[in-house]
Amino acid sequence: MNCLETPNAEYDIVPVSDGLSEDWNIYAYDESVQNYRALEGDLMFCSSALVKVEDHFSFNLSVFPYFLTTILKFKEDGDDAIRYTQNFGEERNLILVHAKRDSILQGTEPQSIVLIDGPLIGGNASTYIIEMDDQLRERDCIPLYFVKNSDSRMVVDNDSGLRGAFNSDLHWAVHQVKSGHRSAFFRYEDQLNPRNSKVFTYLKALPGLPQRLEMHSRTYQKYKDLLPKVLGLVAYFYLAQGDYHNPQVRPIAIAEKYAREGLKMLNIPVRLLELGFHPTVNQVRFG
Repeated sequence: MNCLETPNAEYDIVPVSDGLSEDWNIYAYDESVQNYRALEGDLMFCSSALVKVEDHFSFNLSVFPYFLTTILKFKEDGDDAIRYTQNFGEERNLILVHAKRDSILQGTEPQSIVLIDGPLIGGNASTYIIEMDDQLRERDCIPLYFVKNSDSRMVVDNDSGLRGAFNSDLHWAVHQVKSGHRSAFFRYEDQLNPRNSKVFTYLKALPGLPQRLEMHSRTYQKYKDLLPKVLGLVAYFYLAQGDYHNPQVRPIAIAEKYAREGLKMLNIPVRLLELGFHPTVNQVRFG
């Protein structure tokens, strides 16, 4: 990892609402998930929302149920909603990353700035997200990824003056970055897989906690000259949402609301009774 600007310096971000929206489409993505434990296996309900910023928010909403089980008769079932697996956690992650990729690629127009909740690189999902990222960039899109909570230590572990002084990069950014500013840009590259490369900064548009904004290194190189305006628009979206305690860019916050409403549409408890599933004791006790 290396720093692309002056380490430990701060950079102003000036909120600007115009200058890009006339030439670029603005999209935002988020998902909401509900898990239900049954004796037959785990049920997972995934709601994916992609919103487009216009005079009014327009949106695409996809809501799908999945059944995860170790019951052998379902191994060759062929139904995409039924997943035979010995690793429920890994299967959940695959379902989420496919839902994200399909929703964004199917719903996003060329010449778009795409605001995406979640990291660019993370575990088994990295390959799928980077493939999606490549396809978006081929359409002249700018995919940006927002990370609210992270225990990453890439910055502090690469600086002898910071190592041991902070618990995480986010902890460092809380003390380093003042409201209305961002940190320097840093570049990370996986030595074993150079495709896993990203540029990131910690940004604090509002008083409170910063967030990590990241993009692929190829996105940074292609749109570097446009980034001051992009960051100004991002800062404006933080101010438009105006939540000091849970800072989010407003389009992602709207996508999150649509995704949560999508789960309510299913009326899950009624559907489960109709399907004859038997909830576990803890599912009944704690929901």
